[in-house]
Amino acid sequence: MKRNAFFQLIQKEDGMYLKSYPALDGGEPVTMDDVMLYLEKKKIMDVQVEDIAVFIADAAEQKNAEQKILPEAGLTENEFPIITIDPQKRFAKIRLYPPSNKGRRLSPEEILDRIRQCGITTGIVTENIKLLLKARLYCTDILIAKAVPPVEGSDAEITYHFDVDKTCTPTMDENGNVDFHQLDMIEGVSEGQLLATLRAADIGQPGTDVMGGLLKPRKVKQLTLKHGKNIHLSEDKCEMYSDVAGNVTLVNDTVFVSDQYEVPADVGPSTGDIEYDGSVVVKGNVLTGYKIKAAGDITVNGVVEGAELITEGKIVLKRGIQGKGKAKMQAQGDVISNFIESASVVSGGRIMTDAIMHSDIIAEDDVLVKGKRGLIAGGSVKTKTRIEAKTLGSTMGTMTVLEVGIDPKVVERYHLIEKEMDGLQKEKETLFQNLKLLKKRLETRGKLDEEKMAGMKKSADRINAINVEMEKLKNESDILEEELKKKDSGKIIAENIAYPGVKMTISTVTNSIKSEVQHSAFVRDGADIRVRAI
Repeated sequence: MKRNAFFQLIQKEDGMYLKSYPALDGGEPVTMDDVMLYLEKKKIMDVQVEDIAVFIADAAEQKNAEQKILPEAGLTENEFPIITIDPQKRFAKIRLYPPSNKGRRLSPEEILDRIRQCGITTGIVTENIKLLLKARLYCTDILIAKAVPPVEGSDAEITYHFDVDKTCTPTMDENGNVDFHQLDMIEGVSEGQLLATLRAADIGQPGTDVMGGLLKPRKVKQLTLKHGKNIHLSEDKCEMYSDVAGNVTLVNDTVFVSDQYEVPADVGPSTGDIEYDGSVVVKGNVLTGYKIKAAGDITVNGVVEGAELITEGKIVLKRGIQGKGKAKMQAQGDVISNFIESASVVSGGRIMTDAIMHSDIIAEDDVLVKGKRGLIAGGSVKTKTRIEAKTLGSTMGTMTVLEVGIDPKVVERYHLIEKEMDGLQKEKETLFQNLKLLKKRLETRGKLDEEKMAGMKKSADRINAINVEMEKLKNESDILEEELKKKDSGKIIAENIAYPGVKMTISTVTNSIKSEVQHSAFVRDGADIRVRAI
């Protein structure tokens, strides 16, 4: 049976000695730290470190070594346990030291009493205590208690009973012409139709740490069925139904059902600005200076001039936008347009078009410029994911800025939390050291002055406050880290050619095209942007 080496106090007429006993079957040797810890716990002072060092060295070479450490025999010492508890209170260990030559052994009841005095009440491993005392496994860490782990729960889950991935992808013929007349953009629903069901979260069951405290299961994601008008929920809030026939969209986890407002001609002097809590279809054009604001999708069959379009859904422009530097479009969903020229566009989804010229584009998802021209020239295009076009820039060297990658706001907050937690950890360590020093003085002297006692309380209170603050920051950091893991570095693709004058930024790395590059994808590789053939 494997057994660690151990030591014993021996009281003789001429003083106190340490005696070693060898390890068996590959057990660990006696260490300086183990001896010093035991002497400190037993308050055996004035021992010379040099004497302990000699004893450790002799013990390593001899089966039984003895070393005198004090000129007086001292008090008789009984068998002595040191109990340690994991900081997370998930387990506890005992380390037993032998009695001196005149001391006595402890009974199982005495060991259990010591364990309870340490506040350990749960998961006591009585078999290990019996083994410890029967085999007298000295100077060996033995598990004496383990926590009852929590039963983990499960996240809430929503199932949508309609197509939430309507792509609005236009069809393309063999010549590369985009047919914006055939768009699958409307998801129709009927009155009373089931739209979504919710499976509620299972919060799990708490466990118990070795000191009787709660071990909480991981936090589960709680969800609710969120919706706009024309929708109702079942009594238990777990089913969602449409109140009207119309079209349904999902925007930012919220379901909208709306009927449709149709403008038979142009949006202009005859209509004024339009604001509608649903979808809007314009049969004609949207003239300069006018505005459409909708809760649903906006579809324009004609041309958008220097107008403003704002929607919580998608924007579909079958003939495109010629913005004259005045047009603005903002959609929480996708933006589909035959072309985009001299306009500012913000999309919460993808942008799909035949050409982007001298415009400022921001998208949460891919920017796909893949029609007959497939051109991006002038202005800027920014997205978290991918930019894909046939041609980037122009033969004239038009300045064209392209940016892909992770949301910088998320990265900035993530690193700020790291710095805050590092600062709090350093402060906590300093407070621990001060608290430890004051406690040692209190044990040695028996009392401290009022100022130092107040300092001890203040340090302990601050450590508790830091623990609470660090837990909050850790939870936020975990959420941000999961979000960052979902994002890749982004990609820029030129199916045909990329001209000089194109400036690319992928994540935090920037590079400019110096010479023509054909049939290539641009990706981040460490601190560089690499060109790969497609």
